Amino acid sequence: MHVKWAISKRVRRRAAPSPDAVPPNLLAWAQVVDVSRLSDQIAKDAEEYLRDYRHMNAFARHELALRMVSVVAAQVSPPPPPDLAPLDILATVLALRRKQLGIG
Repeated sequence: MHVKWAISKRVRRRAAPSPDAVPPNLLAWAQVVDVSRLSDQIAKDAEEYLRDYRHMNAFARHELALRMVSVVAAQVSPPPPPDLAPLDILATVLALRRKQLGIG
């Protein structure tokens, strides 16, 4: 019984990625992306989305995320890699913008 528990614990540990793990392509993009053209309104909209997305139904959350990423991608250079999660893109852009403005 003890061996079975140890094996299942080991498998679970391997299967679940660390919550602190940053995807390599997100890290690489964050190091080179220029957010200086991101408008105040888009930044505000992205902040609202990140604050409120948990309260949206799945369809609205997905549609709005795709729209937000599309608008953000048009205002940053280079655009985000297509395989990144919208939440990661928006959070990264906002963090870099706050850092650039000296407010975060």
